[in-house]
Amino acid sequence: MEIHISADFDAMSALAARDFLERLSGIEQPLVLLPSGNSPVGFLKVIREHFLQTGTRPQWQFIGLDEWVGIGQDEFGSCREFLDRHLFRPLGVAGDRIHFFNGLATDLDAERRTAESVVASRGGIDAAVLGIGTNGHLGLNEPGSDPSLLSQVVPLAPSTIEAARSYFDRPRTVTHGITLGLKTLLASKSIYLLASGHGKASIIQRVVEGSVSSDVPGTFLQDHGDCHLYLDTEAASKLTT
Repeated sequence: MEIHISADFDAMSALAARDFLERLSGIEQPLVLLPSGNSPVGFLKVIREHFLQTGTRPQWQFIGLDEWVGIGQDEFGSCREFLDRHLFRPLGVAGDRIHFFNGLATDLDAERRTAESVVASRGGIDAAVLGIGTNGHLGLNEPGSDPSLLSQVVPLAPSTIEAARSYFDRPRTVTHGITLGLKTLLASKSIYLLASGHGKASIIQRVVEGSVSSDVPGTFLQDHGDCHLYLDTEAASKLTT
């Protein structure tokens, strides 16, 4: 795990985006995973501005990380709508390049199989950007998740349920999520983890310095061969090494 510490959120986001773009520059039609949430907002802004300034579009395929079960893709606060708003619509990304879970699907197992098939058909994820929950979850792989799963439908931890409320523009309560599993994420060729603020300092210390355990899914990143952790000074404040 390679750790990059920046002075603040903007500097962290810019560095991560620059490294990400450089990594993908030599790959034709890469399969890319991007998250929703507060952590990637600055990163996505830099990516978006890069393509708008160059007058180009990313020649990437996109795979969705996760989605709230029971929430439609077009609803404000869904994981898909977040990425539509921050990247796909501004850059005019064609719909056939975007492969995402449908949280309203009546057959969630079919949704899982489709996502797994997309990843397999592309030979795995070339570059995955991840955030991390205060409980150490990656995607919606909550503590205790089986690291052998390619994808799963999972009951959400109380902290995740509470955090989710802030993403919607009207009262919504989600109880379950559908997500790519730890096995799929950890098989990504490159991983870029973003974390900022004092609120993430304790979990970052556990991810970097704690024992590898499904109790803190983020600790599995310690064993990944090409994982880059981007932190601001607040998120890194409890690291001792």
